[in-house]
Amino acid sequence: MRRRILVVALSAVLLAVLLLGVPLAVAIHRNAVSEERGELERSALTAATAVSPTYRTGDPVELPEAPSPIEVSLYDTSGHLVTGPGAGELEAARLAARTGRVEDADHGVALAEAVPVSVDEEVIGVVVAASPLSDLHATLARQFLGLTALGLLALAGAGVFAYWQSRRLTQPMRELAHAATRMGAGDLGARAPRSGVPEIDETADALTTTAARLSAFVDRERSFSARASHQLRTPLTRLRLELEAGMVSEALATADHLSQVVDDVLAVTREPTPHGSGFAVEPVLADIVDAWHGTFALDDRPLRLRVEAGLTAGASEAAVRQVLQVLLDNAYRHGEGAVTVTGREASGVVAIDVGDRGGGPVPWPPADSGGRMGLALARTLAQSQSGRLLLTQDEDGTRFTLLVPRSGREQVHRGTVGP
Repeated sequence: MRRRILVVALSAVLLAVLLLGVPLAVAIHRNAVSEERGELERSALTAATAVSPTYRTGDPVELPEAPSPIEVSLYDTSGHLVTGPGAGELEAARLAARTGRVEDADHGVALAEAVPVSVDEEVIGVVVAASPLSDLHATLARQFLGLTALGLLALAGAGVFAYWQSRRLTQPMRELAHAATRMGAGDLGARAPRSGVPEIDETADALTTTAARLSAFVDRERSFSARASHQLRTPLTRLRLELEAGMVSEALATADHLSQVVDDVLAVTREPTPHGSGFAVEPVLADIVDAWHGTFALDDRPLRLRVEAGLTAGASEAAVRQVLQVLLDNAYRHGEGAVTVTGREASGVVAIDVGDRGGGPVPWPPADSGGRMGLALARTLAQSQSGRLLLTQDEDGTRFTLLVPRSGREQVHRGTVGP
């Protein structure tokens, strides 16, 4: 790319130099010839004023000395040389005498001007001023050399500027390509630095956006794997025990619960927006408690539900289901005694409590690994819904509280659903 930029820049400058230089060279040539003829004409006129009419009677003629290398000569009206270093005969001298005008008198290797000498409107002779063409050519050569030097200087300047610009453009492109290569190798955090070139920065921004989307997709897939493995462990264990015990109806209910868990995990992991459209809290809590009722009953542990009627949460139903699944699983595995699920309104938000009689210490905030990895997932899910997951431990036991926003469309009616 750098070579292409240099070639394009130098080609453009070379074309501009040619388009400007050729007409300028022609103008310089014409101007040099015009100036030389003007100088010859002035020298001839000066000499013509010194010519006396008596030269025709044989009086000597003394012509003033002209600037070097101009040579001045006097011719009669027939074109014959009277005095001076000029040629013996000159046709231009006869022409100037006959017309009475200044005429070009170029001959051989000289540039010359013929000026008639008049007395009382009668032409009595012609003064010719000449200079060698070699002198004109030397002058033109110097001027053309200067013009060529300017052209080369322009090309050199354009080359330096093009090289600097090519580095300015190619270096960000290389860094962009390097960042893309790193992203392709799995480093989705790779970023190309800002270059100050709008087009390159737009490309880098698009690449960064794509990398962010890919990273989010990979995170969702990893989250799905972690959540699925954790959330499915308890229903699968319960299903195996029920099948071994021949509890067909309970096994079918557990299978339905397992299907719901899979659907919820998929919905939470792959839903395009973090917040759902809202849902009624009472039927969701009733459904979850009903699914866990048999599991707690096998251990002779009561599972109770208390929920205010008419509560509507402004969050994802699948996310709330998953949090409650984790909290009930935690109460089953690590808690003691009766478990109570309570849904209530608290200072403008929906609060869902899951409490048991267990008094063992619970590490909080939970780590992403270890025996209670599900609590870390639950806490992350709560935060994704603009909510919070709180832990309270006292002499009455352990209570987790999920706080999520209320839906703005609900009308609150307080009530209680059975023990």
